[in-house]
Amino acid sequence: METKKYLFINNLTLKIIGTILMTLSHIGLFLSLFYADSSDHTIFIISNLFTYIGSLAFPIFVFLILEGINKTSNIKKYLLRMVIMALIIAIAIPIISIITSSLSSSSLDIISLITKFGNIFIDLSLYIVISILIKNIKDKNKYDFISILALIIIFIFYLVTYLMKIEVIEVNSSLYLYIGALMPQYSIFGLILFLVSKLAFYLYEKKVNALDPNFKETNASRFYLSKNIIYCILLVIFSILSYIFTYIGNYLGVDNVVSTYILLASIFIVFYNYKLGYKSKIIKYSFYVYYPLHIVLIYLIFILMI
Repeated sequence: METKKYLFINNLTLKIIGTILMTLSHIGLFLSLFYADSSDHTIFIISNLFTYIGSLAFPIFVFLILEGINKTSNIKKYLLRMVIMALIIAIAIPIISIITSSLSSSSLDIISLITKFGNIFIDLSLYIVISILIKNIKDKNKYDFISILALIIIFIFYLVTYLMKIEVIEVNSSLYLYIGALMPQYSIFGLILFLVSKLAFYLYEKKVNALDPNFKETNASRFYLSKNIIYCILLVIFSILSYIFTYIGNYLGVDNVVSTYILLASIFIVFYNYKLGYKSKIIKYSFYVYYPLHIVLIYLIFILMI
């Protein structure tokens, strides 16, 4: 299906943009942790700037995971890749922290703080699991009861980890070294954004198909642009919700300043054309390898610098 020229960002381009933004976010995070006691105002400005700009990455990755779930030829293999990445990060971080503790006495404290932010691959893995479970329930297969029970367990897990993040449930900071990387990074905010976006896309496509089953083929650009705009509107709504929850003293998973920058992800998403772009196995798996690799490299660079 051909799309108009104004839809010029394909899947590969959007992944690269998200990856660059994510890297900036992590550099900002490490700056804020390693130079927390610094009196240099420039470091503070750069740290915040990188963190806020980098926050655009998460809504982009939620959008891409929704696309991946819809387009993957084997959702179980897709899930397996995400779970493997989540486990690699969960296992690697404590090992790295123990090894590097000889280089810096503060490394264990730093890594405990880092793991407290959670593991984004836990988020992405659970989104895929939830999609599989919802499909099982929708298809009315023989595992309905198990699927419903599993969904309840996942929601309880999100609630417990959410209460840990807002410190209603108190956890020793050193314990986060081992359990933090097994917790979702974006907590309730990420879960609700994923679920509402999934529902919105489902209702939109259902409505379009009911009105004109051929609309997607005959008016591809309008169909895709409308879908992109729906997601961008949801980002606006969730940004407002984040402000409200922050104002009343609660926590959704992002602060109100970060949620403002999240809106800017719309700049890229609105031009998405739903095409894969250049495709190869090397590129496909390089994104998975890059995530733990860039965190380790940034961490080691900062350890050696201080």
